Amino acid sequence: MTADTRMRVHEMAAALERADASARVLGARALAARDGAGPAAAFSALAAAGPDGLVPPVGTGGALAARHLEHAALAAAAAAEVLPADVIEALGHAAGEARSQSSGGNALDPRGAALAVRREVAAVRGLLEGSMPRDATWHVMRLGTFLPRGAWMSALLLACARVTGDNPAAAGATWGAAARVAAAPAGALGDHADDVLDGLLLDERLPMSVAHALDQVTSALFALSRHESTESGPLALARATATRLASPATGALLRSDPCAAIAEMLDAIGALAGSVVPTATRPAGPRAIAA
Repeated sequence: MTADTRMRVHEMAAALERADASARVLGARALAARDGAGPAAAFSALAAAGPDGLVPPVGTGGALAARHLEHAALAAAAAAEVLPADVIEALGHAAGEARSQSSGGNALDPRGAALAVRREVAAVRGLLEGSMPRDATWHVMRLGTFLPRGAWMSALLLACARVTGDNPAAAGATWGAAARVAAAPAGALGDHADDVLDGLLLDERLPMSVAHALDQVTSALFALSRHESTESGPLALARATATRLASPATGALLRSDPCAAIAEMLDAIGALAGSVVPTATRPAGPRAIAA
C-alpha cells in the first residue's frame, strides 16, 4: 500500500467517523428539543463552550453529515486498489441518501436525517467488517476511526465540564446531553454527572468512551508493527496515554479539577495523533471532526 493510498484509507475512516459524530449530535439534539427548553439549551451551551463545530449550528447538522459522507466516498474511490468494490459503491449510495435526507422536506425532520445517516454509516462499516482482511489497510482504518473518536469525545466532555463549572445548576441537562450523544444503553452511565463523565472517559466497555478509543488505537498500532516495519514511538506513546488515563492520579484530578484532567487527555491524544503521521495522516482533531 502506497503512502497516498494509506492516506486515503485513513481519510475515509475519519470522514465516516465525522459523519457518525455529526448524526449523533443531530439526533440527540432533536430528542432534547422534544423534552423542553432545558435539555435543548444544554446543546447551545455546549456549542458555546466547545471548539468550533463540536455541536453544529442548528439547521446544518444533516448537510454537514452528508458532506462528511461525500468526503468518505471520494477518499474510498481514490483507494480503490485496496478496498472492495461493494464498499465504494455503498459509500456512494450513502452519500446520495444523506444528501436527500438533508434537503427539501426531509430537512424538517432532523431526527430522521440523523437516523438515516447512522444507518448508512453502519451499513458501510458492516461491509468493511465482513469483507476486509485484517491486514495493514484494516488497521489504518481503525486508526482513522478511533483517533478522531477519542479526540471528539474528549472535547465534548471538556465542554460539559466547562459549562457545569460555570453553572452547576445546569449539570443534569449538560451531562444528560453527553449521554444522549453517546447513545449508551439505558442505565449504562448511571444517574449522576460523575457517572457519565467516568463512563465516557474511563469505561473501556462503552464504544464511545475515550478509554475504548485508546485501547483500539493501541491495538491497531501494535498490529501494524507486526504487519510491516513501523516506528515504535507511536505505539509506546499510545500505551503511555492509555496508562495515564487509567492512573489513580487522573481519577483524583477528575474529582478536583475535571476541566484540567480532560484537557490534559485531549492534549495527549493530540500528541498521539501527531506521532502517527508517518504511518498514516493526521486525523481530524475536535475542531475538524465536526467542521
